[in-house]
Amino acid sequence: MKSIILKFLLVLCALTNSALAQEILNKSREQMYFSQYVAPDADQHLKDTGSNEQSRVFFRKVSGAELNRGAELVIDAEKAVIQISPLDRSENGRRLVNAEIPRGMTLSNGIERRRVDDDSIALHRKSQGLRENFPDLYGRAHVMRVPENMGRGKFTLQASGNAKADAEYIVYVLDKHSDIALEVQTPARRFARSGNLVLDARPRGNAAVSLESVSTTLIAPDGKRYAVAGQMTTNGYRVNWPIKVASPSVPGELWRVEVRSTLRNARKEPIERVAVIAADIFAKTAQVSQIGSSAQDLKLSVDVQQAGRYEARVLVFGRDTAGAYKPVLLAYQADWLDAGLREMQIPIDQARLAASGLRGPYQVRNIQFLDQGRMSVLEYLDGSWILQ
Repeated sequence: MKSIILKFLLVLCALTNSALAQEILNKSREQMYFSQYVAPDADQHLKDTGSNEQSRVFFRKVSGAELNRGAELVIDAEKAVIQISPLDRSENGRRLVNAEIPRGMTLSNGIERRRVDDDSIALHRKSQGLRENFPDLYGRAHVMRVPENMGRGKFTLQASGNAKADAEYIVYVLDKHSDIALEVQTPARRFARSGNLVLDARPRGNAAVSLESVSTTLIAPDGKRYAVAGQMTTNGYRVNWPIKVASPSVPGELWRVEVRSTLRNARKEPIERVAVIAADIFAKTAQVSQIGSSAQDLKLSVDVQQAGRYEARVLVFGRDTAGAYKPVLLAYQADWLDAGLREMQIPIDQARLAASGLRGPYQVRNIQFLDQGRMSVLEYLDGSWILQ
């Protein structure tokens, strides 16, 4: 339950921060530099490590008419958590708020039917408390847990005529005790509009599980959805899709990659899993073309396509008494660059290096290059640039 609360809080923070990000486009022409020590014994790097999501979750949109008839949910393990939330809709350009959870909903396993406000569905009381204490987050959600003695398998969540037929809801299921997950891996968290979206998906857990179907959708900050083509492999799925999107990127706001799948468990039941990964779909507004180093600084030759404020971060390594290289200093430089071939000079604080306890020859091994104004990481560069 705590993890569910945390996820919703993170979503709220992300939405708040993204709204603010649109107001803080950095157009300053001032040159800025600073540096800081890093912990030499910690794993320090400036890299896009990609993502690895293992999902035991599925969710889908249902209409009030469907909920009245009964929405079927196949649950792989006992004590799954179910949440239902109403969705707002638009009519003639006006937003119509739907704040009502249908009264008298029931949950059936095909043998018995219980009201979702039954004491045995323990999270009802907790969801009531959440609504009272966090009305902005939970004021329109009802959370329930499938009682252990109702088992697992096929369930029906039904409103029996109490939902408005044209209303819409999201039904979210956390099958947290299942050993079946959909694993989605990406080599990066950021993808250039001129490049390809790459990911791999496969079932994890029970050896008998098989992947029956899968689809991927890229969702822009403006809500527009793009169908992403992929190919099935041996019990897996791969995407290497040329990115062709019309929606604008919003500074500070991430896109979503939604992977929906149907898996077959050992009992040949269809098990849904949905994985969602955040991604930065960015425009390649500038690119580092050449790198040079001296004892005092690192110089980046930059091909700037669009004028703006850019930032470079470099991670400096030095040698310990045994001769092993360890991270010592992180240096930052930000400057306005006009379109064309430009240069960024990142000073390296020699006094800090000398006082660090590590010795030379010092090396820059990682570089991160950012479009500060549009809030995108443009490149991660690895190498060994000696400062001498």
